[in-house]
Amino acid sequence: MAGPPVEIEMSIGIDAPPEVVWDYLVDWENLDRWMIEGKGFRVTSEHREGLGVTAEATIRIAGITTTDPVEVTAWDPPESLEISHRGWVSGSGLMQCRAAPWGTFLFWRETLHPPLGLAGAVGLRLFKPVMRKTFERDLRLLKQLVEKAQPEGVQ
Repeated sequence: MAGPPVEIEMSIGIDAPPEVVWDYLVDWENLDRWMIEGKGFRVTSEHREGLGVTAEATIRIAGITTTDPVEVTAWDPPESLEISHRGWVSGSGLMQCRAAPWGTFLFWRETLHPPLGLAGAVGLRLFKPVMRKTFERDLRLLKQLVEKAQPEGVQ
């Protein structure tokens, strides 16, 4: 028995409207601008927007590299995007953009199911702090990228 999935939640405030943040979340081939653990992001489906979009990338965290094929399972622009991870590590990723007086509150949750049975479950739990730091860094980079691109005084 593998045990329950590992869940990682983080959030950040971004000084830009949800529509602007959304555009960065779905700029598939350029996700490596703020998800620097990933490279080679590419859309593999015929369509680029909406349910059923498929994509993949090579992900490297703490020396472990894997291909991460994903499929969009929820699409509600500019508020909510959910993907299903279909690779070695399966699970889901949810991003929600909520309008705030100062811009956007971005919430991100990864729910990951470990591979390799009990050994994988133990390993993924031990790896959780590294993944959390990586994803929190991603959010800080996204915030910097979005806010730097915003004209002064625009929300």
